[in-house]
Parts: sequence; structure tokens; C-alpha cells
Amino acid sequence: MPYRQDDPRWGRDVMWDRRLVIRTATQINGMRKPIAEGLMRSFPDGNTIANEGCQLTCFAMVLRMLHPQAGAAWTPRTLNRAAQAALYYTRSGLSMTTLAADLLSEVSEGAVQLAAKEEYLPAVQPWPRAFADTAPLIRAYRGLSPAARAGTLVMLKLGTYDDTVASHYVLLDPNAAESPDVRDALILDPAMPAGRTGPWRLSDSAAWICTDPDIAVGWRADGIQPTQVAGAWAFTRWDRANGRTGAAPLVAAWSQELARV
Repeated sequence: MPYRQDDPRWGRDVMWDRRLVIRTATQINGMRKPIAEGLMRSFPDGNTIANEGCQLTCFAMVLRMLHPQAGAAWTPRTLNRAAQAALYYTRSGLSMTTLAADLLSEVSEGAVQLAAKEEYLPAVQPWPRAFADTAPLIRAYRGLSPAARAGTLVMLKLGTYDDTVASHYVLLDPNAAESPDVRDALILDPAMPAGRTGPWRLSDSAAWICTDPDIAVGWRADGIQPTQVAGAWAFTRWDRANGRTGAAPLVAAWSQELARV
């Protein structure tokens, strides 16, 4: 870990075919072509996992770590195929909404589920900026011992509220041993360069993805700060035999954080 979205084993796999998306939007949904062309970013090598699959890659990491006993190890490639087959999205855009966390429960037959989430809506008034040391759900997770958080993983959204170009998804590093008061949190980042090793933090991710000029423009336009977070999703193992979630330690810590003034 982390899985890299541009890994040669799956990086070139197509998530959406932009030409088909535009055709669907104009010919079936009656959308004007200039508007349809703005639905999806254009890449020279296509809308692939390498270019568009940060959230998908985070989901594959969650499945791989929380459901290792699956018949075959989950990867971004296998999850992309499963998501398309289940119509979470299609190459043509006939189904095209933000990739939903429900996918993890469906493909794992309930073994991995969304336990809690917070969204912070960057650059949307009157929402204040949120950070890893101020957001209650993130603080709660980072304050748990490694043993208490063993059955839970937290995905963060970074960047803009709009997912078209300048948002990004990462996981909090489940093995990080640092105070919840550290703002520049350690993460597992699908965009982390393949040759890079060692600690990787929110600020590293921001600096790296903003080498893409279109992402940099989006962050500047919305005043996004390098360590700012846009949302947090906590996923947990579910004990099907007992019908109970493994998120009890997180929920208890979260309630304490929410009670803080």
C-alpha cells in the first residue's frame, strides 16, 4: 500500500469513454454539446484509472485491507469492472453519478460498509475550512490506538467541492502513530509517485497533484489550502454472524469529539 492509480497493471483501464458520454448526453438527454463537453475532462490517453481513478483506487485499498479473505484480492482493475457491471457508472455515461460508497457493501456482500461520514463543502458559504486536526470524525479516528482502529479505514476528500477536475481522494494511514493535533496528516495516496518511499502527507499530495495546471487553477480559484480537507468517510468491517459493526471504538471517540466545545 498504497495502490497507485497509474500502476501499469490497471492504469490504462478505461472508466468512461468521453466520446460516448457526450453522445449519450446530447442524443439521449437532449443536452447542448458545449454543456455535454464540460461533463468530463478530456485527456489525451482517455478517462482511465490513471487519470480519473483516485476514489476507485481508495475503495480498492479499503476492500483489500478490510476484506482480505475475499476469493480474489481486490484491485482497481477488478473493482472498475465490478462497478461498471453493477451500473455505478458506465463507459457511455448512461449511469454517471459520483461514485458511491454503497459499492463496497455490494461487492463484499456487506462485509465492508460505510460507518460514518462528514462533508465540509470547501468554498461553499457559510462552511468554514476544515482540517485533519479540527474535523471531529478525523480527530476521532486518529486518536484511536492501532488496535482500536484495526477494523476501520478513513477516506478523505481533498480539493474542490466539484469533482470534475480539482478534487482528490486519499486514505488516512492506518498505521500512523501521531497526535490528532498534527494538521499535516500521514496518508496513503493513489497519486503518490511510484518511486517515492517514506512518509507522505497531505501537503505532499497537494504539492504533487497541483503540478497539474488545471488542478492548480481550481485550487487557487476556491482558495483551497494544502492541508485542507473536504470530507471524510469511515469504512468498517461488519460481523455478519453477530449483525454488528466493528466501528464501536470510532463511534465512541467521535461522540466525544462532537461534544467538545
